[in-house]
Amino acid sequence: MATPEQLNPATLEATEPTLRSPATATPVNISPTSTLTPDVAATVIVITTPRIDSSFPSADGKWIIEVVIHDCVKVDPRETADANAVEMLKIIQTSDQTEMIIETQLLSCGGVGAGGLGGLIWSPNNQYFYYTDARESVPDGLCGYWARPIKRVSVDTQEVELIGGGHVSPDKTKLAFWQDNEIVIWSLDEGEIARIPATIPEAFKNQIAWSPDSKSLIYLQTELDCYLFGRSYVTRLDLSGMTQALLLESETPSFSWLAWDAPYRISLVDDQGNRWRYNLASKELRPVP
Repeated sequence: MATPEQLNPATLEATEPTLRSPATATPVNISPTSTLTPDVAATVIVITTPRIDSSFPSADGKWIIEVVIHDCVKVDPRETADANAVEMLKIIQTSDQTEMIIETQLLSCGGVGAGGLGGLIWSPNNQYFYYTDARESVPDGLCGYWARPIKRVSVDTQEVELIGGGHVSPDKTKLAFWQDNEIVIWSLDEGEIARIPATIPEAFKNQIAWSPDSKSLIYLQTELDCYLFGRSYVTRLDLSGMTQALLLESETPSFSWLAWDAPYRISLVDDQGNRWRYNLASKELRPVP
């Protein structure tokens, strides 16, 4: 699978036009490429009109994050060559309109795989912005669980840190994600606050889902990491005491997806596409008609 080519912002900033208002463009399917040089990216920037794909002002009004896209254009003269696009994540200080390019991605418009820069969420203290460098599609050849990678940029230092494939809590204060065979709980303000080993050490990681009140989560593990998934396990993790309880262990049905969509109800999908519901109060598992 091709991976995004991360370019040095300093080599591109001189050719980057000032941009303050969005333009419209036809959506395209894009994927990362690592086969072209920064010169190609610079050419795309020069010959295309940039547009603001999305904008994220901080709650305190001091910063704006913008995802800027230079849409697909064919730079390589070969007949078989794909068109290319360039995307940038910018941070703008509103007091003086100072712009800094945080990340640049060169994309192949005819390829496969996950790519594209996408903003996610500000930390409550307005010190960090969280985003992904795989906004669209999924990795080529994917079979099994995958969560879009999440990165964090500091507005003070512009330092970027790769966090992991995370899931934002409903109250928008925390992330939960897998790291090896552990569940990591991450404060958007403070960073890592807990790390809990999975209940089934030998099983493969799968979906994570937050409770509606953000005080607990559930996670899925499976015997195998690809379809068919074999025996599946659903565990509840309560954050108040970091205690865990195995809720379900099942091979028929074998589950491949879940969501905590009501206070006492979990929705699940098995590896045949059938839907189920589990009642946390009665501990009953029933198929959805």
